[in-house]
Amino acid sequence: MVLWTPVISEITPIILAAGASSRMGRVKALCDFDGRTALELVLEACRGLGTPTVVLGAAREEIESRINLTKARVIWNEEFESGQTSSLKAALHSLSPAARAFLVFPVDHPVVGLEDVDAIVHQWRVNRDLQKMIFIPSYSLQRGHPVLCDRSMADEFLSLADDAPARTVVNARPTRICHVPFDQA
Repeated sequence: MVLWTPVISEITPIILAAGASSRMGRVKALCDFDGRTALELVLEACRGLGTPTVVLGAAREEIESRINLTKARVIWNEEFESGQTSSLKAALHSLSPAARAFLVFPVDHPVVGLEDVDAIVHQWRVNRDLQKMIFIPSYSLQRGHPVLCDRSMADEFLSLADDAPARTVVNARPTRICHVPFDQA
């Protein structure tokens, strides 16, 4: 049980919540999990890190009217229909100069908890160097979310087309990846 998590302001959580959720038919960020929304759970999992950047798009007004985002930096991605990478790029353009890393956290992964994020951050702290710059939670080498990236990776993501998958950068040089093992999927 985590009683206190120190603030690690050098890591900026980027919460991607701009999608239209067209296949699901309802706003993913507002899906209910025992009285808490997916976005609230994701924000809680990032507690102790720097000020979260929440990227909104399709359901911006509805999300802002239902969730207290006063402790987050909210960015509206007008190009949300271009794809998830456009939202990541919108957040990276506003990344604080003090940020040494960023945590890419899609809002549709609300069951990831504070302890899971802490484990990824710990691996970043002890294993980051010129070779390991991307920290991915994994179960039997099956990748999961959220993904922690060194600040030096930002320009590679920014150079992608808005509709290109972010995994293009992740897969470009697999030796930069540190898989953070978890014992359950």
